[in-house]
Amino acid sequence: MTGIAAVEGNGARRVLVLHGWALDSGVWHAARALTDLSAFTYAYFDFPGYGVHRDVPPASGMDAMAESALAAADELGWDSFALLGHSMGGAAAIRTAIAAPDRVDSVVALTPVSAFGTPFDEEALGAFRTAWADPGPALAPLAPGLSDVQLRNIVTRNRTAMDQRCWDRYLDNWTGAAFGDALHRCEAPVTVCCGAEDGLVTADYLASTMAELRRGELLPIAGAGHYPMTEQTAATVRLWESALR
Repeated sequence: MTGIAAVEGNGARRVLVLHGWALDSGVWHAARALTDLSAFTYAYFDFPGYGVHRDVPPASGMDAMAESALAAADELGWDSFALLGHSMGGAAAIRTAIAAPDRVDSVVALTPVSAFGTPFDEEALGAFRTAWADPGPALAPLAPGLSDVQLRNIVTRNRTAMDQRCWDRYLDNWTGAAFGDALHRCEAPVTVCCGAEDGLVTADYLASTMAELRRGELLPIAGAGHYPMTEQTAATVRLWESALR
């Protein structure tokens, strides 16, 4: 099935799960051991260019990412579902909900990038782009709660999950996100979670996004940075499953 890396559970609550920039759906491995598979059915999606979808050209822009997520839901035969997204995938989840208000009934966005884009200066953007050669130093300040082993494993998996073309394209996608003026059209409730120790996605960074969401709630995750599903796994799973119930 195109882009679907795994489907788990037999619960009535269906959740399409979207990953972030630096890793494919493997970023959810630790959390998958703690999900409630009697209440939920989770489908873990790889965006075009990542993981099981690696041979497909990367999506160009947030709109195309939302279209790919909806195509995956079509293949699953899901007429209605919730969305769980991380970082870039958190923003893509909100964009998908705007595109399909009759299908998406709720969203949880973990440390989502801004719907208004992230206007790095030329030096900062260049640092993220060249970080493909060694992602560890770029990712570590964003998630100080990761152990050395966890960070090393993210970097190791990154090498097999994507290539540099994918890295560059999706960097452009999330830094150049430009759907903030459509946020008021999101009818689904959106629970936005930010790690208290996140070096990028802070409450201030998310303020413009939260101001435009009609049914948005911002919740902090103590002791977590940009990868709360890895840094504070049990608490993060409890939070999103509570929101999705």
